[in-house]
Amino acid sequence: MEYNKYILHCKLDEILKEHGNMSVLKLSKEIGHRRTTIMELMHNTNMDKKKISAALIVKLCLYFDISPNELFEVRPKE
Repeated sequence: MEYNKYILHCKLDEILKEHGNMSVLKLSKEIGHRRTTIMELMHNTNMDKKKISAALIVKLCLYFDISPNELFEVRPKE
């Protein structure tokens, strides 16, 4: 399998919309994490090079009551 043809896609943008278009600033304050990192996840910026901490994944999953599978998916690169 050619792994370089796939990318990890974060569905945070969709999740925020499902929660009443919650702002990144509000989420950042609520979970105590950098706004810029949350923005990068929301826009899937440089996901092939990004290192996402387990602590951030846990915070997002607990905050939204979701699993990592609901937060991320593997997609073919466009």
